[in-house]
Amino acid sequence: MRASSAPNFTDFPTKMDFSLTEDQSLLLSTCERWVRERCTIEIRRAQAKGDTGATPAAWRELADLGLSALLVPESNGGLGRPLIDAVLVAQTLGRGWLLEPLIDSAIAAPSLLARVAASSERDGLLERIAGGTVVVPLRDARVDGARVHAWAPHASYAEAVLVLVDDKLYAVESNALTRRAYRQIDGSAAAEVTFERAKAKVLAQGTTAIDAWQAGTDAARIGRIAEGIGLAKTVLDLTAEYLRTRKQFGQPIGRFQALAHRMADLLVLYEQSQSLMLAAAMKMDARTLDGAQVLAHRALRTIAQQAIQLHGGIGTTQEYALSNYVKRMFAIEFELGNAETALARFASSSAHV
Repeated sequence: MRASSAPNFTDFPTKMDFSLTEDQSLLLSTCERWVRERCTIEIRRAQAKGDTGATPAAWRELADLGLSALLVPESNGGLGRPLIDAVLVAQTLGRGWLLEPLIDSAIAAPSLLARVAASSERDGLLERIAGGTVVVPLRDARVDGARVHAWAPHASYAEAVLVLVDDKLYAVESNALTRRAYRQIDGSAAAEVTFERAKAKVLAQGTTAIDAWQAGTDAARIGRIAEGIGLAKTVLDLTAEYLRTRKQFGQPIGRFQALAHRMADLLVLYEQSQSLMLAAAMKMDARTLDGAQVLAHRALRTIAQQAIQLHGGIGTTQEYALSNYVKRMFAIEFELGNAETALARFASSSAHV
């Protein structure tokens, strides 16, 4: 197959069952209710201005709902649910401007640790995650002598971090970390961290450590894609409502053919992205995941930009909800990583199909 600039949808499975089970429907209904009640724009704005070193109060609520335990094995006090359940939760909670560490602590960390041989340290971390303790994988680690420097979303208040350095997977407790906390463009907390390798505990090394790290990275990637697609739906709903209520020349501007066609194109892009995201979550093969990421980058950027343009000047104001949601969509793009790298991997794999 010849490589192209975007995923060729004819290459992906067309007969996958995306219908929800009864358990999934109940789980998502609970999440939808939580978003309605706890994710108003006023509540989220206040949270985005809070202490970067404090665990969000809402995280305890989500942990009490069992969401921190979704992917933790039952033997470690978790629910032992499949990854697709966590991805659906990420999409649903993403609709409410997610500022909690669901992706990193409840999806990436347990997916990573599940690939590590059982030990008191590993099992203890899984049990703590199930109970709501924030444990996040660090990113972009670099070594400076005996010290390691890295960063991650939510690392400003994490009680433990995981990091891969020189083919060794380390766990580091918060008391061994030096942190520089900050907020990302969307208001979510993050931190640059430094620690001495001598104070870290080795969980795995060699191929086992690398494979475990990749599993966590892939789980975080599909979780962030799902979160972004969920937020894109909120942005589309907000834009559609604006087009229905904003009037010019005596009629809603949504009736103008040019604007209606643009909105239809955005809805098609959203549906394509959601379908490929679900396929990637169910298959979790590298090629489908890369395709889902490439399309997610395009969908998030296009929907965000078009929503701002369709709203006009009001869409850029801090007081209007849309601008806050768009900032989170851009932050998700950054957290996903380089779109060109994912596209190159996808093109390379497609060439051998």
